[in-house]
Amino acid sequence: SVGSSSIGKAKSKQFEAHCSLSEMLLGIKSGQYYRGTIRSSDRNSHDKCYVTIRKGEERVAVMVNGGEDINRAVDGDVVAIKLHPVDRWMNEGNQKPKGENEKAKESESGMIAMETAEPSIKDEDNVMEAIPVSSMASMKPTGQVVGIVRRNFRQNYAGSIYAPSSSTDAKKSPRDAIAETCETEHMDGTLTCVFFPVDKRVPPILIRTSQRDRLLQQRILVAIDSWPTDSLYPLGHYVRSIGLAGTKDVETEVVLHEHDIPCDPFPAKVLACLPPKDYKIDADNSPGRLDLRHLPVLSIDPPGCKDIDDALHCIVLPNGNYQVGVHIADVTHYVQPGTPIDFEAANRSTSTYLVNKRLDM
Repeated sequence: SVGSSSIGKAKSKQFEAHCSLSEMLLGIKSGQYYRGTIRSSDRNSHDKCYVTIRKGEERVAVMVNGGEDINRAVDGDVVAIKLHPVDRWMNEGNQKPKGENEKAKESESGMIAMETAEPSIKDEDNVMEAIPVSSMASMKPTGQVVGIVRRNFRQNYAGSIYAPSSSTDAKKSPRDAIAETCETEHMDGTLTCVFFPVDKRVPPILIRTSQRDRLLQQRILVAIDSWPTDSLYPLGHYVRSIGLAGTKDVETEVVLHEHDIPCDPFPAKVLACLPPKDYKIDADNSPGRLDLRHLPVLSIDPPGCKDIDDALHCIVLPNGNYQVGVHIADVTHYVQPGTPIDFEAANRSTSTYLVNKRLDM
């Protein structure tokens, strides 16, 4: 994995240090800080986030935007945040704080007392005592992450290593700029390179490897190890290769991984719960069940279907009316609570249909 002393070309402090857990808990208890889960507000960006906090009985979404305010938090982390002064809140229309001229005009329309959290003594001088009536409804509170209560890094992330372009064009992509800033050669022959996750809500990850050239154009899995204050991006390590990027089977595996869809073969203990191959329904193994096999029951599942679990029947009654029956497979008769097949079914929940295959429930 990458060490904080060996990454990037800039060794200076990039972020504010996080508060200790005791400081965060004390601040949350006193109302100086708020606790919540940070979430990306844009699926295509890792630097536009929000944290939903509780203020009394209300739930308020606090916008946390930009690297400085997000302060090394990653989508899904449980964080402690502090609110910015009201003059730094975002206008809902243009997503920017009001300018001084707009504030001056609005001040003539009347003022109301600010309705945010109680400020601490050290912050009191930075909080406006009153805000314009007309602007309150259109303003969104903003804040900054002051600490991580609990990290929720996934076990690993799918994506690819990015090599900076050799083009001499003045206009380069954002990825080129990141790669040029962070890619570093080391005396031992290894290279710190930039890994871009498929999930764009996750920031680029810096990994140190001697296999960079072999891993280019590959889909790989990378785990995050840490994110020190002197690193622009989190540090991680290479886990394994999935395969050549862009191929159908590899991209299918990436989709399954990113959505956490179980795709491993059924284990032996689950298969052992199935009835034997020569199983037949009879009165002894079906107590209390109604036998409807005398009816003309027809499956509505397509040819070749493995799960024939939906069916219909229709007959004419003696009085001339039609009886229509809807038949659904009685799965619970074969799945006993607390068995391996019961737990496996709860984990899988549903069948998954992909372009080139299906995964049974």
